[in-house]
Amino acid sequence: MTKLSTRTLVRVGITTLALTLAACGGGGGSDGTDAQAPATAALSQATDCTDLLASIRADAREKIRVQADELRANGWSYSGGGMPTPNATGVPEPIGTPAPGAGPPRDATDTNTQVPGVDEADVVETDGERIYLLRDSELRVLPATPPEAMALGERVPIEGYALGMFVANGRALVVSAVTDDGTLGGDPRCDAIGMPFPTSVGWSCASSFVKLTLLDLGATPARVAREIYVEGGYVAARRHDMRARVIVQRFWGAPPGVADPWETLNGRVDEDDFRAGVDAWEAAAIATIDASALDTWLPGMRERIGGALVDRPLDCSAAHLAPPGHARQGTTLIVGMDLARDDGPLADTTLLGLASQIYANESTLVLAYPDWQAVPFGGATFRTALHLFSLPPQSLDATYLGSGFVPGELLSQFALDVRDDVVRVATYFWRALDGQPVTRVHTARLDDGELAIIGATGDMAPGETLQSARFLGDKAYLVTFLRVDPLFVVDLADPRSPTVLGEVEIPGFSEYLHPLDDRHLLTIGQGATGEVALQIFDVGDPTAPIRLHAYSLPREFSSPAQWNHLAFTYDRRLGLLALPLNSYSHSLGVRPDPPTLQLLAIDPVAGITLRGTVEHDPASPTMCSPPFDWEGGCFTYETMERGLFIGDVVYSIGNHEIRAYHVDDLRTSLAKLKLP
Repeated sequence: MTKLSTRTLVRVGITTLALTLAACGGGGGSDGTDAQAPATAALSQATDCTDLLASIRADAREKIRVQADELRANGWSYSGGGMPTPNATGVPEPIGTPAPGAGPPRDATDTNTQVPGVDEADVVETDGERIYLLRDSELRVLPATPPEAMALGERVPIEGYALGMFVANGRALVVSAVTDDGTLGGDPRCDAIGMPFPTSVGWSCASSFVKLTLLDLGATPARVAREIYVEGGYVAARRHDMRARVIVQRFWGAPPGVADPWETLNGRVDEDDFRAGVDAWEAAAIATIDASALDTWLPGMRERIGGALVDRPLDCSAAHLAPPGHARQGTTLIVGMDLARDDGPLADTTLLGLASQIYANESTLVLAYPDWQAVPFGGATFRTALHLFSLPPQSLDATYLGSGFVPGELLSQFALDVRDDVVRVATYFWRALDGQPVTRVHTARLDDGELAIIGATGDMAPGETLQSARFLGDKAYLVTFLRVDPLFVVDLADPRSPTVLGEVEIPGFSEYLHPLDDRHLLTIGQGATGEVALQIFDVGDPTAPIRLHAYSLPREFSSPAQWNHLAFTYDRRLGLLALPLNSYSHSLGVRPDPPTLQLLAIDPVAGITLRGTVEHDPASPTMCSPPFDWEGGCFTYETMERGLFIGDVVYSIGNHEIRAYHVDDLRTSLAKLKLP
């Protein structure tokens, strides 16, 4: 199935559900807002653990009330007319001037971040001399310069499955996912509160932790300096110089003793009897919630010291509370850590609810929270709360500034931006009146703790879905898609009057927008027939943007850079893009096409030119079982993950091999290194 048909089906399904819910009382206004929801998104701060527990209980009671109201209104029809599907957004998904010496030298490519100087955790790093590579449960430190001396180097065991890392000044912080085997004290409960369907449907329950492993890379061998375990799933991480903040979310379920309502409602003889059963269930659930303890709800955080696990209780007075019943159930925890110190302080800031997107610049952190009650029980999110925190210099703290609502929901972290004192955000939503998807750009400013919208575009591209966004300077660039790909240029110089200045339409759509210079954008996305497509746009005249150049790849290839900006490696110094590509055109039993790294010269005048291609062996022998079997052997597929530049050498990084070539000669390998 092509992306067009998949996206179309999703859009139609969500629109239908949103309109159905609107008709039965769960909808909103024409701009996507909920007229009955509270006017403020402001967070309150707990004074102590008693206050925090009271707020958590109030939130849970409200969710039970909403669930009971829905059951009383529609539960009898649910029981006789088939069960609705749980909303995929109801649980967290396992889930953009550096200081001197904090990053690689100027002739090596750093992580492709959203905001210059604010690092994002990645699986590949370099300091200009070594390549740091995360693989499954290992950190591999590979000497890489000169390339002829590239070697396996040190292999540092990492507990769990490695997800990302920061490397700076001879230190590394590795983030990994660890499944609790019973020794970490996790809580695997996951019966959802506030869902009008059996909670046994669709939930996968396991106790998981995010582990933060601090390493001293200057020691031989590398020394484990610190081990922190945080209950939940990894969302994102940002580094400011040697200060890292890791964001972990823990979905929580109903406390023990709150029964699945459907277990008590089965067998009810008529609608009145069914509603009486709902009343009894609601009263029993609220009584159980009112008797619950704080450790029933909060995630655990522990540190391994001298081989033993030591509890690190969360700071209740650093917890921030959304209005009851308006944040998705669970906690979002911001853990601050100093990479330079083995035993430095930890900062923890807890927010009730689950954030959907994270943005950070040099001084501000923004967390986007879909409003849980805007459209109950699934469908489009009609509004999103934005919570702002300041990141004081030389501090691990995240200090709450204020909150506000924007209509709709956010596509990605690139839909958020903060410039000076103005928050800029691109959102999309389905209008309740006609079910049409629309996009808007909003500007907002804090006023005495309230994030108030001060300007907005009109509804952009009715009927089209938002595909990508990027805020650069005083402009916003957005791409929407239905049959063609309009690139919109929005002027934000006057934040009180965001104005669409121009647009250009082409087949296909762009998924990531990258600035080449002050007037040119390089984009990656899909062409008209589903192929990977690169394009250069001239946006120097924002009233008349022009597509200057396009470059299409074979249709059977895709690139991880389409959905992960960290895999997009452009070296402005060389004017070269290293683009990883993988082919999925093979079928079982047929040897796959080789994964490749295309080296592309990018020039606004000359266009996009293929400099050369690096191919890896498509598969490696392994001890496995069919069906990955051809010619009597057993193999695992190689995939191309990254390109990396150090000086005039490009490194192609696959999951089983690394190769090095001079950028002017991709026919002669300088080094090949198999990864065990």
